[in-house]
Amino acid sequence: MMDCRQNDIVLVDLYPKKGHEVGKVRPAVVVSSDIDNEELETIIVLPLSTDLIDDVSPYRVRLSARSGLDRESDVLVNHIRTISKKRAIKTISKITKSEYEMIKQFLCQIV
Repeated sequence: MMDCRQNDIVLVDLYPKKGHEVGKVRPAVVVSSDIDNEELETIIVLPLSTDLIDDVSPYRVRLSARSGLDRESDVLVNHIRTISKKRAIKTISKITKSEYEMIKQFLCQIV
């Protein structure tokens, strides 16, 4: 099983999907703590989308392209999911501390 760390951007397999859930193999940000990630068989992730929508905070956080993430992407804050680590394929990049803080702030606004 893959070693996942908080703030990693990992490629995950979100099939099968139901209703309006996001599916397919796509990047996602790991938001669960490193302690939980070591102890549990699950991780908490926020999927990314390259279908960009402007001005929809607190539901999306824009990430710029970076090494391992070829295109600008939106973090889908309102699509938070707990998934098995077996769905994680590989780590492709990381988010910054400031990006994580914004994501955390938006999560607190919607829950």
